[in-house]
Amino acid sequence: PEAVAAALDELDRDDNGIEGDALVFLPGEKQISECRDFLGRSPARDWDVLPLYARLSAAEQDRIFAPHARRRVVLATNVAETSLTIPGLRFVVDSGLARISRYSPRAKFQHLPIEAVSRASADQRKGRCGRVGEGICIRLYSEEEFEARPQYTDPEILRTNLASLILQMAALGLGAPEEFPFLDAPDTRLLNDGYRLLQ
Repeated sequence: PEAVAAALDELDRDDNGIEGDALVFLPGEKQISECRDFLGRSPARDWDVLPLYARLSAAEQDRIFAPHARRRVVLATNVAETSLTIPGLRFVVDSGLARISRYSPRAKFQHLPIEAVSRASADQRKGRCGRVGEGICIRLYSEEEFEARPQYTDPEILRTNLASLILQMAALGLGAPEEFPFLDAPDTRLLNDGYRLLQ
């Protein structure tokens, strides 16, 4: 929250003459709530703060599209990375983090650890502030850290339990997943875990 507040203060001091709203990427609801509370404790900032994550009601999510007079900052998970375009955005503050769904073959369960996003995801986030004109993106991590990240996020088929894939392929008559020409072939351990779960 402190780093997000510092970035917003920096935009208040020097926005290069650009007017618009800010989108802040945070990894999850907890971090959004903490950041919202922290920003709300400082009346000096002239920003309306709105949360955006998948579990919000449709009415609460629609608030980000409503007309408004004051500057807004939208605190969002990676749901705002590609799924929707928020009008009036000219600034992005990127924490560089997201909850990425991963299956652990050893522990036999799907979990959502907080991880550093890939360079492709970071660039996608940056692109959110340049949709309607010039924008500014502030990353809360160094250029060296950015360069050390993987180019792309692992495909979901390589990081999820495959029981539903096995069922869908059987229902569609596509044959055994082991013989299907996937662009990224799933790990045999993940397929075996999928079969075991179904059995």
